[in-house]
Amino acid sequence: MKDNKTTNPETQSPFTFSGNQQVTSETRKLDFTPILITTSNQRAQDLMVSVGKKPELFDLANRAIDNGDAQDLIDLIIANYGEDQIKTDAAILNGCDDTQLGKLLESRRSDRSKAKKKNPRSNVQVCKTYISSMYAEMLIRSYWNKPYSGQSGATEINIEALKDDQEALSRKVKSLQSKKSRLSKVAQYDKAAAAELQEVVDEIARLNALRPTVRTTPTKTVIKDLDVDKLREVLKGVDPATLPETERSAYETLMSKLG
Repeated sequence: MKDNKTTNPETQSPFTFSGNQQVTSETRKLDFTPILITTSNQRAQDLMVSVGKKPELFDLANRAIDNGDAQDLIDLIIANYGEDQIKTDAAILNGCDDTQLGKLLESRRSDRSKAKKKNPRSNVQVCKTYISSMYAEMLIRSYWNKPYSGQSGATEINIEALKDDQEALSRKVKSLQSKKSRLSKVAQYDKAAAAELQEVVDEIARLNALRPTVRTTPTKTVIKDLDVDKLREVLKGVDPATLPETERSAYETLMSKLG
């Protein structure tokens, strides 16, 4: 008698499938997305708490959130965590191939772009997504050895334009001085920050050289009998904003003595 092995649907497991299921190498690949997002979200959360206790980073943090400049956000993350922490976290991507890395990078960039459009100031979650997406991107780029294309120490500056616009020059110098102050606080324990700090110092010196040096020759007044009133009048013709820092300090001291 032929053995009929027709399966009874009432006794067959619904998860039993016919045929040998081949597990492809593709399905065995680790999905790095969850751990990447989890790690980056935690770092973003910690950064928001940590920076809130660091007044020296307030200016940078506000620029990073309000201006939407990727470089400001990168600078903020590095200032808070340092390059070493980013390299350590990037180890979660061990085993990730180029194809996966490319997809992960594009996905995180898309998330950051969407958060930027929603305005990171709109609510905490959008702000957190904005920061965590960049942190994830930095981990991917660190592991992949593909640094952000806009990331460099001193920004390229149009020297000729600034030479003809002293107000813009002053604003640029003040911005670099602020960056110098921020980097000085982390340079002692971060080599990348130390190198960038030196570039900023050199850039400030280069820009200060564009400022006109005042030789105190307004209409070539010759003072034979130098009295206080006459000296005060001569010095009033000098714009202290155009003086280098050392000369400006001496100028202000002299003016305070003259009253």
